[in-house]
Amino acid sequence: MARDYDSVVSEVSSRLRLDSSATTLVEGWVNDVIQDVHGRHDWFWTLDRQIVQTVIDKTAGTVDVSAAGTAVTGASTAFAAADVGKFIQFSGSNDWYKITAVASATSLTIEAGYNGTSALSAGTYTIRKIFYALPDAEKILGAKQAQTSRELVCINHRDFDTYLTFSDSTGKGTLFAVYGTDSDGVLQFNIHPHADAAYNIEVKYKKKATQSSVTLMPEKWRGVYIDGAMVRGLEYLSIGNDELMKSSSVRDKKADYERGISRMLADAEPESDYRAVLANNDAPNTFLGNNLPTGLSIPLD
Repeated sequence: MARDYDSVVSEVSSRLRLDSSATTLVEGWVNDVIQDVHGRHDWFWTLDRQIVQTVIDKTAGTVDVSAAGTAVTGASTAFAAADVGKFIQFSGSNDWYKITAVASATSLTIEAGYNGTSALSAGTYTIRKIFYALPDAEKILGAKQAQTSRELVCINHRDFDTYLTFSDSTGKGTLFAVYGTDSDGVLQFNIHPHADAAYNIEVKYKKKATQSSVTLMPEKWRGVYIDGAMVRGLEYLSIGNDELMKSSSVRDKKADYERGISRMLADAEPESDYRAVLANNDAPNTFLGNNLPTGLSIPLD
């Protein structure tokens, strides 16, 4: 029978002879093992892809905002709930303000007070989406866009801020930086240049570990979750019992668990057909194979 999360919890409880009162404990052990296995490798069943569509700037209409004020009133604007979390820049200023609430198509609230020396009346503005979110992602492995047929290069957020400080340029994405999580704990990233149009970015990423990870793992390896949870269970039951702690059952189960991980690592990834070889760039290959690099020879005796 295929094992899912509930059946793994049930089997661990049965093997350790624990009743239903210990279910919460067992679930904790299984959850710990899920996280441990998940973190050992970028397993193929933990990988996913998602199309993130860029959002163009919003500039229609004009806005009013008082000096030091956080309430922005629009005329002929189209503010929307989706603008919460985006940033707004007002004419005559290089500063950006985070939008924290949208009350209507003509009313929104910014996080920090407008720092103009006087009120802005009928001013122009730009609302820009700077951060894009991936709800179930643990880490981003790569990103590409088809507009210019190129991969987006990942850059550390510190380098991003150092070399691209407050860059307002727009175009097709060439770089991206991962920057923490949003208020819901969702991984977010920003791109450079900022989007000049709506286009798709294909993002490949590793998913977060959840209880469903048990079902996603191929059935032949799911016993690893049981072995790992039993290690934690035996260690818990051995608290205050030196004999059990020293017994071979704990050591053997730990060994079973690690052997299982080793088998998974040996079998989980397909090998690449690509192989790097030495070749001499100064002359073409011969029918016998690649020429040796210049200056090298093979002794005949």
